[in-house]
Amino acid sequence: MTITASDFIRFCERTIDGTESAFCRLDDESVNERPDLPGANSPFVLVTHALGAFDWWVGHVVCGHPSDRDRAAEFTATGSVADLHGLVAASRRRLRDLAPEIETATRLHREPHLQNPLPGGWTVGAALIHAYEELAQHLGHLEITVDLVEIGGRA
Repeated sequence: MTITASDFIRFCERTIDGTESAFCRLDDESVNERPDLPGANSPFVLVTHALGAFDWWVGHVVCGHPSDRDRAAEFTATGSVADLHGLVAASRRRLRDLAPEIETATRLHREPHLQNPLPGGWTVGAALIHAYEELAQHLGHLEITVDLVEIGGRA
């Protein structure tokens, strides 16, 4: 089975589009609301975390770029819908900018630049699948969270 870098990028872009469509249903106040559930995150947090994780896996783990990611800060992030549009635009640009490096990494079938915290000797392909998994799972989580925020957080 062959999955090209172009295939990977296409599906990531579609999922990023879905993320943007989901948070566009909210205003600047509601995008920061947390549903009334234990441990719930706001839509702003979910988008910030999903894009942060995605960039870390692709930019740092696969392509070897330095990372100053503060994962803990992603879970306390707040801002506006416009701020999220900016994060999405930056993620799209980053994905396009990294496309040649992703292509090279997949063509060489090499190991990712980082193996910790990756038990079991991950490949670049596995790291890319996980990067997409982060986007997709958090899109589903975001869509449910947006639904809850829209109805007032009632489960």
